Amino acid sequence: MSLVSKVGRKRPRARIALLVLYTVLTLGALTTLYPFVLMVSTGLKGPTDQSDNSLVPKYFGDNQELLAKYLDDKYSGEAGIIASTRIGDQSSEVQKYNDFLMALPLDQWTAGFKLAPNQLSSKLMVRYQAWLRTKFSSIDDLNRAYVEENVAFQTVPAPSELLERATWKSANDQKYRDWLEFKATLPAEFRIPVRRTRLWQEYLKVKFKNRIDDVPDSVKVKKVKKFEEIEMPPVLLNGVDSTKPMDLMDEFKKSTPDRYMQGTSEDLWALNSSSAMPIAAAEKAYVAEHASELKREFASRNYRFVLDYILLHGRAVWNTFLFCTLAVLTQLIVNPIAAYALSRYPIRSSGKILLFLLATMAFPAEVAMIPSFLMLKELGLLNTFAALILPGAASGYMIFLLKGFFDSLPPELFEAGQLDGAKESTLMMKVALPLSRPVLGYLALLAFMGSYSTFMFAFLVIQDQKMWTLMVWIYQLQTSAPKAVVMAALALAAMPTLIVFLLAQRVIMRGIVLPGER
Repeated sequence: MSLVSKVGRKRPRARIALLVLYTVLTLGALTTLYPFVLMVSTGLKGPTDQSDNSLVPKYFGDNQELLAKYLDDKYSGEAGIIASTRIGDQSSEVQKYNDFLMALPLDQWTAGFKLAPNQLSSKLMVRYQAWLRTKFSSIDDLNRAYVEENVAFQTVPAPSELLERATWKSANDQKYRDWLEFKATLPAEFRIPVRRTRLWQEYLKVKFKNRIDDVPDSVKVKKVKKFEEIEMPPVLLNGVDSTKPMDLMDEFKKSTPDRYMQGTSEDLWALNSSSAMPIAAAEKAYVAEHASELKREFASRNYRFVLDYILLHGRAVWNTFLFCTLAVLTQLIVNPIAAYALSRYPIRSSGKILLFLLATMAFPAEVAMIPSFLMLKELGLLNTFAALILPGAASGYMIFLLKGFFDSLPPELFEAGQLDGAKESTLMMKVALPLSRPVLGYLALLAFMGSYSTFMFAFLVIQDQKMWTLMVWIYQLQTSAPKAVVMAALALAAMPTLIVFLLAQRVIMRGIVLPGER
């Protein structure tokens, strides 16, 4: 029966009280839900916006934010390269520029969307590894061809290609030859032309130790504030103006790779157009045309990487499933038997036993980790499922709750069974446990959540990576992954518990309410 009658609810005071009560409950629900929603939202972001606490990523509705995110992704977070390539706004030459990129020799451009220092995956790596799957039937074939020891295609790194360095030379092995074959298949958006102007800017930055004020005015050509704004002086193109610093030209030529001494992509473009390369215009046009596709790719990138990471360590899923199943079964066997014995055969020390069981709840689980580890080590159970399951097989809270429920069962049921000649085991299996299904379901849910979410104790007693559970691998991922990837991993890891919780709401309520009603 409700505390407030239907007639009483119509009174203004009762309506105000109910309004205040539901408002407080709603706010409490929102404060509980907000961290999870923020975690899911952060998983949709990347290096440029992962610290932004907005629930909806800004690039969803702002094309400028999307363009900035696209450029950061394409140039691997190199702000200097991004600033240097903000040239050319001739939108009428975009198609001409794209055709020019597709016709460029392989050594005149570098691949974009490479792996940045703060990332674990990139658009280029995903495309490259997918291409390798079409070329090799298995990872073993790839390892034999490349003389490597990769565990999966997801772990195959791309070969190093530093075309702008004068001292760099290609390995000229099977892997690099295959890389050139793959590189030739890349579309125009992946192609970043090697420009003499960019080489000149990098040379000056190193020469003058990143101090723009130390650069002579004759070299700057015009007043600039950043190295990325310095243009190429004519003397460095034809070497005829003796008023310019010829020593810098000679030194720059020595630092320039031989492959670019005869010309770079800028020189080839100058044969087709008198204007600068429309790099900025081409990238703006691409983002505008593929906005929906880019948003989907950015939003799903972290989650796809986490799923690949989980599949890469596929035994973790099986280990977690087996561990949770055994933990639930063990706790549903040990705890009901102990509670039934205390309820049906009380002794003088029953109160002290219950007090001892409840006292175990007063200490955090971390207190017992080291003693449990030492005991399991002495028993030789490390790196076994027994090490994960046995320490938590008995729960003081579960025994206390079940004993109270068994005590509330009508004694006439047991007396009738005894008159019919039923054994005590029969009474427990046929009378007590069937009536306890709501409580047992609730306790099974608690056992599942406890075993699924544990990682510190599992990390302590299981050193063999082949037996690591999903949470241990996600914990390991957090040590090296950026914030957005970590949030995506935690959001995906929380989904099984959330789904089980939503599906088992009736079981939870019956398990909590029924013992109190009896």
